Amino acid sequence: MHKAEINLELGSEDVATAIWRALIPESKITLRNVKVYLKLIGSCLTIIIDAEDESALRATLNSLIRLTYLSLEAIKVGEKLVETQ
Repeated sequence: MHKAEINLELGSEDVATAIWRALIPESKITLRNVKVYLKLIGSCLTIIIDAEDESALRATLNSLIRLTYLSLEAIKVGEKLVETQ
C-alpha cells in the first residue's frame, strides 16, 4: 500500500471548510483501490490518500491538488467580486 499525506494551513476556517466541502465528493469515490480521507481542524485541512499502486496514488494526488487549487482561485475571484460591489 502506498500513502501520501498533505497538510494545508489555509489561514481561515471558512476557506478550509469550503475546500473540504469541495473535496468531499472526491473522497467518496473508490476507483483503482484508492481511499481518500479528509480531516478538518480549524483552518487546517489534511488529505490522506491510500492507494494500491504508485500510479493510482499519483493520479489521485494530482486530481486533488488541482481541485484544491481551482477552489482557492474561485474563492479569490468571489472575494474580488464582493469587494467591487
